[in-house]
Amino acid sequence: MKSKKRIRKPRTRSTSHTNGKGGRKLTFHKLDWLEWIAIGVSIWFFVFPYPYKPLFVIMLGLPIFGLFLNGLAGRPSIASLVEITKDKDGSNKYDVADFIDFPAIVLFIHVLRNYEFESFYSLIIPGVLASLMMLVLVLITHKIQIQSAADKLWIYCSFFFNVCLFSFAATYGVNCVFDDSEPEVYYTEVLDKHISRGRRSTSYYVKVAPWGHHHDIEKISVSYSQYNALQPGELVEIDRQEGLFHIPWYYINK
Repeated sequence: MKSKKRIRKPRTRSTSHTNGKGGRKLTFHKLDWLEWIAIGVSIWFFVFPYPYKPLFVIMLGLPIFGLFLNGLAGRPSIASLVEITKDKDGSNKYDVADFIDFPAIVLFIHVLRNYEFESFYSLIIPGVLASLMMLVLVLITHKIQIQSAADKLWIYCSFFFNVCLFSFAATYGVNCVFDDSEPEVYYTEVLDKHISRGRRSTSYYVKVAPWGHHHDIEKISVSYSQYNALQPGELVEIDRQEGLFHIPWYYINK
């Protein structure tokens, strides 16, 4: 009687593993060291942005460098940039790679707090162009291919939202930081000032009378030292600049 040989099936490597908190990772990326650098630099830039321009340039370069580096593995799927974990209740959690979302969020908060732009509409075209350039970089370095149809929409939405957030924040930041145009000087009166306290940050504002072609009373974000120095009834200088990308912006100069 002939004995039958058992044919052993080759084992396949799975990208799923347990995360140690009871959840199961479905996808993951392998640039943990770059994520820690991005988190550290982002916190540094948020808390104490000095030296300013070098830190700003590093914040701009981290997501771009990360996309290139992650793409060196032979154009992986963009799913490799989004970590999906299973909660205990079975629902999915989506987390974009920290070397993208941390610089994006911190830059976005920074430009909103520190730079005043005259019109949101002037930012749309440069921001959209920057977003398209980032998406071209993603297409060059990664495949738009996701195996799980159930996760496809959430991966696309979470990833492209962070890419667009970074693109718009970076565009407006570069427009102001590297603007060497001659400022137009205006003078107006300080009407009031107030402090806005959040859970993790404090913002300082002064309310000024109409100036130039600004026909309404408006509040302008200022630094802590400017807030203490400026008093209601005082005459203040406002400088308006054209912007590197022709996105006009202005600030109180004192």
